[in-house]
Amino acid sequence: MNFFTSVNIPQYTFSISHQQPVLLLGSCFTQNIGHQLHKNKFSAIVNPFGIIYNPISLAGAFKDVVENKTYTENDLFLFNDLWLSFHHHGDFSFPQKEDTLKKINKNIADAHLQLKKTKTIIFTFGSAWVYEHKERNEIVANCHKLPASNFNKRLISVNEIITSFSDLIKKHQDINFLFTVSPVRHIKDGLYENNLSKSVLHLAIHELVNQFENCFYFPAYEIVVDELRDYRFFNEDMVHPTPQAINYVWNKFGNAFFDKNTKELIQKIEKIQNAAQHKPFNFESEQHQQFIQK
Repeated sequence: MNFFTSVNIPQYTFSISHQQPVLLLGSCFTQNIGHQLHKNKFSAIVNPFGIIYNPISLAGAFKDVVENKTYTENDLFLFNDLWLSFHHHGDFSFPQKEDTLKKINKNIADAHLQLKKTKTIIFTFGSAWVYEHKERNEIVANCHKLPASNFNKRLISVNEIITSFSDLIKKHQDINFLFTVSPVRHIKDGLYENNLSKSVLHLAIHELVNQFENCFYFPAYEIVVDELRDYRFFNEDMVHPTPQAINYVWNKFGNAFFDKNTKELIQKIEKIQNAAQHKPFNFESEQHQQFIQK
């Protein structure tokens, strides 16, 4: 009797290597995969706008990267003595607007340069629930704890997501767009509402993959929710996956996208990193000095 549900991972038509820069945008799960890429010495830029959950804001962020947009004071607002952007995470907030603009524009410029070299962009959708600023009449990436009365909360449609991404994908036929859905449940919206949200995200990605040959889906959501369907793979909040679960997804990701040479290089990097973390008995010993030189 089989007590284990195995997720089928498709064969992809492209690979990812250390010689190929990668750009990642999306939810906190993007941060987890991005951390693994950085740890293993890949050239990766992760969330140049900070963590973003909804696809509409992600498409807007990518458009800004494509255009190498320069933000100005008119793109910011002052709240609680901090200069903020509705299109960025709170990490991009400072008491001086010059500091906010400097960080925003540097990250966009760096991501724009990465885009010129990359063959793969990874998007992780977190939620289809969005907050629309009433006065500005636009969907925001972050409410920055402004009063709830300033926003309308609604569930975006599959067509809205497809429309937001279609032109961007058409203009970058030489890039592989890899989509994932975050396995993190947004229980503050409600469990039923979270399931609705994830369904919209899956349907939108399904349509994009069917419409465009350079769009692909990696089943990170299914790996965590179906293959690792046990609370021991979640943190104390019972929502975010544990490091063990993240490593499991990372290994699945590697098996899907890394060739033999890339896997061998990762093993060498891990061996060096593990050795470097080892605390020697004698820092001055000849043996340790030889290791440092290696």
